[in-house]
Amino acid sequence: MALAAFSAATLLPGGSEAVFVALLAAGTADPLALFLVAAIANTAGGMTSWWIGSQIAHGADTERGHAWMRRFRLPPASLARATRLFTRWGWAALLLCWMPVIGDPVTLVAGMARYPAFPTALITGLARTLRYALVWAAAAGIIAWWT
Repeated sequence: MALAAFSAATLLPGGSEAVFVALLAAGTADPLALFLVAAIANTAGGMTSWWIGSQIAHGADTERGHAWMRRFRLPPASLARATRLFTRWGWAALLLCWMPVIGDPVTLVAGMARYPAFPTALITGLARTLRYALVWAAAAGIIAWWT
């Protein structure tokens, strides 16, 4: 569960919700433990994306920064555009980090825009934990109805 949740929160492809629901349905693990592991690992994965973004931003004018930008195939204008977007929308943009597909780049861009780690982790953790709570509630309802 931890690996699925962590990798799903990075730019790697994958979704952890299916793993979470399958493990809940199997009934082989404590649901609260699954929930906590999923929320913590997903937040850690999101913060890994934030860290990568911060490395891109801090080294934007150095060879290290250019290497990160080449690795992720980011044109140099991406950093400026990302910073402008986050300057315009502020912390509210981070509330989108729970959403599938766009949530992972949001935390990367937060790092690129040099948002501080602690508030980013707090908002990311709350949003992603709420997502897993909603998935858990929906899965519990479906499982109860089905059985």
